[in-house]
Amino acid sequence: MPGRRARTRHRHRGGSLWVVAAVVLASLAGLAIGFRLFDRDSGSGTPDAPEATHAPGTLSVATWNVCGVRQWNCEDTGSAEEKRARIEALVRDSGARVVLLQEMCSADLDSVRASLGGEWRSLFRPYTAVREGRRSTVRCTGDGRGTAGYGMLSGLPLTEVADIPLPQPATGLRRNILCATAAAEDVRICTTHLNPQQGGTRAVDAGLRERQLRALAGAAAGPRTVFGGDLNTAPSGSADAAAWSRVEGVFGAYRECDGAGSSGGPRDTHRSGYKIDYLFTGLERRSCSVQRSPASDHWALVLRVTTG
Repeated sequence: MPGRRARTRHRHRGGSLWVVAAVVLASLAGLAIGFRLFDRDSGSGTPDAPEATHAPGTLSVATWNVCGVRQWNCEDTGSAEEKRARIEALVRDSGARVVLLQEMCSADLDSVRASLGGEWRSLFRPYTAVREGRRSTVRCTGDGRGTAGYGMLSGLPLTEVADIPLPQPATGLRRNILCATAAAEDVRICTTHLNPQQGGTRAVDAGLRERQLRALAGAAAGPRTVFGGDLNTAPSGSADAAAWSRVEGVFGAYRECDGAGSSGGPRDTHRSGYKIDYLFTGLERRSCSVQRSPASDHWALVLRVTTG
């Protein structure tokens, strides 16, 4: 443990004992490092057992804002290599077969896809901005990290990939809704990253958030769907969530990972102490967990559903 000194042992039992002890300590250290990659804050449903993460008739989907664009107040959330290790741990430990990602750099996404293996594929869309009639993207700081954007990692084949327009603010970054179908499970998956309430020096119009949420719900309409991401919106029922009340059917027609009926209610997904990350589904919800990590200012959200 930190702050404790190991007791000094006399070396009268032979070198073999020291070798065995070193191996055991190294193994324990490796386990400790692995557990620190993501700390689970378990939630509704039965916790995912390691041997059942890919159980037939189930699908686990995760969403995580990586905070990978360093110039967006993300300097203190770790390197690209640390973030890649966290995504690998998220996939390995939660059994997620699809991971929705926001504030990701394109080259970092390529790197983690390659590290996960040949069955994994990725979709990426850059954030864009229009200034004086010219469209531009945001370059991630650091050599060769590409552009800033959002997308998906999938260990399942994806079909019917589509970009659905999202109502846009007058100024600031623009993004759309990205959808694809996990054909093997017959599940439509959609993600986006809605504009924050404060875009640059201007507050986002209250009606814009309502229109964006309505567009997301419409894009993912159907009983066999999982959709969400960083929605920059307080939970339904809270004092700051008026936009939800005007979007018919979202909380009524879909189950949120940590929403009504789940054990303990919605948990924070941001280190500042609030929830802005969501996963909705029309399928039976098996479990929901919040995975904490120091590699972002957001926590990952993992939803497991029944598909069979």
